[in-house]
Amino acid sequence: MDIQDQSAVGRLMEVMRQLRRSQIHKVSFEGYNPSMVRVLFLLGRRGSPLAGLTVSEISSLMEVTPPTVTPLIKTLEADGLVLRINDQEDRRVVRVRLTEKGRALYQRAREMNFAFMKRISEHLGEEKTEQLADLLEEVVDYMRTRTPEE
Repeated sequence: MDIQDQSAVGRLMEVMRQLRRSQIHKVSFEGYNPSMVRVLFLLGRRGSPLAGLTVSEISSLMEVTPPTVTPLIKTLEADGLVLRINDQEDRRVVRVRLTEKGRALYQRAREMNFAFMKRISEHLGEEKTEQLADLLEEVVDYMRTRTPEE
């Protein structure tokens, strides 16, 4: 690797460190911690309004264990944001879905997220926003195809 490559790699590492430290992925919303908001987003995006998702599906999508997800769901349920219901086909399976109150909170969080991304896009301009999206897609594609040893 030549010195130019090392400089580019070092700069990339530093920018990624700064992005991680900016904690944009750890923003609370209306008193709910980032993990709770993430559950709401998963249910809002991936869960069918009637069927919802199982705790196992939620934990898999969050890449955590089911015991990590359970207290989040209990808190959201106590606040009237989600319902736990028995699966119609297998009564042993418990599904989680958004209530109307939960769907409204999800919509507000989604709108806030969109507004934040819009401000970034306006700051960068359309051309740079498209370039950034293209580059991030390439990174995601690379991460999906690499082997665990890489």
